[in-house]
Amino acid sequence: MDLLDALIKRIYELSEKHNITIPRWSIKAGITPSTIYGITNKTSGFPRITTLKLLCDAIGITLSEFFDADYINNAFYEEKY
Repeated sequence: MDLLDALIKRIYELSEKHNITIPRWSIKAGITPSTIYGITNKTSGFPRITTLKLLCDAIGITLSEFFDADYINNAFYEEKY
């Protein structure tokens, strides 16, 4: 699995686990829903760490917990030009 797909999977997984919709989660995090949809639809590239931190804070988890998934740790990254 490539890294962006792994991050997207984690976003959806945490949304389901915390029973929060993407729009509600993003608003709670102080970012626009279009920011998250841009990530999940692969139109905005990789999320910034600050965006992930805001999302984590909004559901009460740490960045470590966000990245604590085997499929993220085993993901590959390929530079695309």
